[in-house]
Amino acid sequence: IINYATMVRKNAKNKLDKKSLDQLELIEDEARKMYHQIEDVLNYVKLPPLKLQTHSLHDILKKVIDRTQIGDDVEINLPKTNPQITCDIDKMEIVFVNLITNAIEAMNKSGTISIVASENKDTITIEIEDSGPGINQENIEKIFEPLFTTKTTGTGLGLASCKNIIDRHQGTISVKNNPTVFTIKLPKN
Repeated sequence: IINYATMVRKNAKNKLDKKSLDQLELIEDEARKMYHQIEDVLNYVKLPPLKLQTHSLHDILKKVIDRTQIGDDVEINLPKTNPQITCDIDKMEIVFVNLITNAIEAMNKSGTISIVASENKDTITIEIEDSGPGINQENIEKIFEPLFTTKTTGTGLGLASCKNIIDRHQGTISVKNNPTVFTIKLPKN
């Protein structure tokens, strides 16, 4: 539905009046919200075995950025290093889509997301920092709990799913404020 609405809106841009184009955009936005809510629920409840393979962090991030609605006022800085990660790529993409989408929303669709990667002999560390206002201190302790959300349209399963996926990869995910930084640590395999 999302792709169809987008295609219709783009192809009909010069043929429809502003009200019709606005309605198509509304349909597209609402379909996108429903898609993300359904995806959050499914990602949280289904636990098929991980399909582990080695992938470049840059390749994963570029794929995620291509499929995420970013906007012209958001800048994403990829890490200077490009570690190889042993992961289930579909699951890891879910993590990065959630974190990047949340960062874009937190910045009110305008700002900078910086991703930094480092590694030592045992661990790969990935930090995702955004230029948003930060997370309310009373919420930071609950942020990875299932069904906790501060969004009016959120399911509260996005970050819980991220934690679940990272846990299944034998890693950890944490968050700190000022600035907001999500830190993922994955074992080197």
